[in-house]
Amino acid sequence: MTTVADFIAGKLTRSGVERVYGLPGGENVEILDAIRRRGMGFMLVRNESSACFMAATEARLTGKIGVALTTLGPGAANAYAGLAHAWLDRAPVLLISAADDPEVRGRHSHQALDLEAVFRPVCKLTTELTAANAADMVQGAITLAKAPRPGPVHISLHNRVAAQAMPSLNPPRPPKATVADSGGDVAALRRLLADKVKPIIIVGLGLEPDQPYSQIRRLAESLNAPVIDTPKSKGALSADHPLFAGAIGLTRADPVYELLDEADCILAIGFDVVELVKPWQSGKPLAWIANWPNHDPAIRCELELTGDIVEMLEALGEVPANAGRDWGAERVRRFRMEQRARPLPEPADRRILPQSFLASLRENTPDDIIISTDVGSHKIFAALEWPARRANRYFVSNGLSAMGFGLSSAIAAAEVTGQAGVCITGDAGLAMVMGELGLLVERQLPVLIAVMNDSALDLIRAAQLRRGRPAFGTEFANPDYAYIAKGYGLVYHRVESRADCDAAIRAFIASRAPTLVDVMIDPVGYPTTVT
Repeated sequence: MTTVADFIAGKLTRSGVERVYGLPGGENVEILDAIRRRGMGFMLVRNESSACFMAATEARLTGKIGVALTTLGPGAANAYAGLAHAWLDRAPVLLISAADDPEVRGRHSHQALDLEAVFRPVCKLTTELTAANAADMVQGAITLAKAPRPGPVHISLHNRVAAQAMPSLNPPRPPKATVADSGGDVAALRRLLADKVKPIIIVGLGLEPDQPYSQIRRLAESLNAPVIDTPKSKGALSADHPLFAGAIGLTRADPVYELLDEADCILAIGFDVVELVKPWQSGKPLAWIANWPNHDPAIRCELELTGDIVEMLEALGEVPANAGRDWGAERVRRFRMEQRARPLPEPADRRILPQSFLASLRENTPDDIIISTDVGSHKIFAALEWPARRANRYFVSNGLSAMGFGLSSAIAAAEVTGQAGVCITGDAGLAMVMGELGLLVERQLPVLIAVMNDSALDLIRAAQLRRGRPAFGTEFANPDYAYIAKGYGLVYHRVESRADCDAAIRAFIASRAPTLVDVMIDPVGYPTTVT
């Protein structure tokens, strides 16, 4: 007999799912055991949103769906921030939650929530499974999660339903979502570029799973066009490439807006304005090249090409450059020199600038090091300044910008790839998910947690100070991280200088032991700091 739980687990394995992240309840016993019998791994998290953050990172790394599991009521509610991240950061995540007992529904309200109403705003699909609808709804949910634009889906079921036998015949399949395809009018794109002398390329989170990295590099070089990335597309063009200009989307005055203002044409490849803090306002001619339509919100564009990005860029091929000598690589060179010429402040005694920390991290780690960041001043700084040299090795919650993401993402990345990774987190963000540190030692994951220790919600404190207000409600006392590390069995380093930082990072790279680095940061170096 194939039960509903067996059927779900089978569908997951046939979709390439190797592990599930979650925090189960008694109502998940049947599905949890079906997962075990199928040979899938299960990572027991300490908070349900962590499971969704981890599933989203796995999905981005593998191109498959990520799967999270929770109980009903409070467990499902705790997952909301993680699902909201998957919604705004376009991650194909399947959340499987328990459901309250349908036989007593309306007569018993303990832990009962209308989960479809709860999750509908942040899910492409939310539905409760029965033995009759499971065959269609499970496959439909998996397909819909990955369909452009990717996003989360939610299914719920009660233990009694999970243990029921699947019927031998399936009911008619529900209609599936479809995405319009423009047909990729490459000839029109060539005409648009024909007379442009200052083209620029901006790439975004929609590059995955197409991975059109070599095509983007070839197009940029043929056009002599600067390339701007967003935080979730860092490394699409190596930061060492002479046409790489920098990142956008972190503040309302990112330096690269200067180049966008000078450009006479914008090629937006896999771009999504959900990553931008500043609303998109450019009136320059823009070509939209993505695997989903320009919508929600639509931005002004002269040409919209929707479909497989690799195929469209391959069809376009090399485009003769019209750019003058003062554009392209030469303009990027001058732009970079102007940025580097800005003097750095002096850090306080026994404190380190974020610039020194990031320089040490780049110098002492391999090109393909996996970086995850949490949210705060350190996220803005790192996304603007980290010189990414490999694609799809930088993970951040940017569409939602959820604190608590960084550590969970680093854990999942190390679990999936087996490669060393670094999590750059604020002290406040770490406090939200500190329990997940236990997973590093339990699974001996090669992750360095760099805690930017300034005892404050610095991004909010900086906003107060910019408005001439005193810091209020944004400063706090941190624990002794040496004791935290000892309690979890982590290697510990305290960093107060560049030399300390070099030594800590080199020790981690050599040992690959789970490590917590207490970075005594001076926030005066952050771009958001008032000076």
